[in-house]
Amino acid sequence: MGECIHMTQLYALADQYRAFNEFVEAALDQEDLTEDDLQMFIDTLDGIQDALENKVENIAKFMKNIEGDIKAYKEEEKRLAQKRKYLENKFDGLKSYTQSVLEVNGIDKIKAGKFTARLQKNNPSVGVVDETKIPEAYRIPQPDKIDNKSILEDLKAGKEIEGVQLITDKMHLRIS
Repeated sequence: MGECIHMTQLYALADQYRAFNEFVEAALDQEDLTEDDLQMFIDTLDGIQDALENKVENIAKFMKNIEGDIKAYKEEEKRLAQKRKYLENKFDGLKSYTQSVLEVNGIDKIKAGKFTARLQKNNPSVGVVDETKIPEAYRIPQPDKIDNKSILEDLKAGKEIEGVQLITDKMHLRIS
């Protein structure tokens, strides 16, 4: 009899985790997750009555699934960026070719079926010849960039640097 109750609890837990997973998947499909959604996920997880080890295991499984999705999205972004770059280069090449053909033939404007192509003078622009000779009035000040990597190396080596401190008590989660 005790075995039957235990199995019923396992099935109920499995159903709760499955429902949680479906809930999160549906929210992710909407692509507009908010802080409230994340808090709702945490509250839902908190509501699942299970041993901490089982809860962490199921969360880790869920995180691995998300990690796989993230990797797939990054790879797809990279593939699409390469495809976009190829099309941009193709577009620029065709535009340059058409411009040079019109220039070589001394044509300023041509009617080509449904399209009209014409050479047009660009707006005035600046060509910098020697950056060192440009007066200060034409420069935009830029904030200094902090070299955190060098600071960390020096702090680890025992050097004291004003305005920073070595932080050694932070923790992060690693799942293996």
